[in-house]
Amino acid sequence: MKIKFYYIRDASKLLDIPPHILRYWEKQLNLKIMRDRKGNRIYTDKDIEVLKNIKLLIYNDGLRIKGVKKKLKEKKLENKKECVKLLKKIFKKLKEIKKCLQ
Repeated sequence: MKIKFYYIRDASKLLDIPPHILRYWEKQLNLKIMRDRKGNRIYTDKDIEVLKNIKLLIYNDGLRIKGVKKKLKEKKLENKKECVKLLKKIFKKLKEIKKCLQ
């Protein structure tokens, strides 16, 4: 599977959002966007999905930056909780396997 990368002008067109807004969101929401050797922003498909969600929160739901920050934190917390649950299940399975092997 090949990973796609987009420069800011391509991401801007894809999202129908001006580049200066993408830069503003990156700064205000502490988004971690990769950069190339020249310092140009490089967006991944995952970044594009996050930006699409931000766009929906702002333009459709009417949230401001502060509200978007809160939603993003909640999402990160949900993801962490899901990871912990998954790790617990894996650990439980490993214990069962260990018993079978003894």
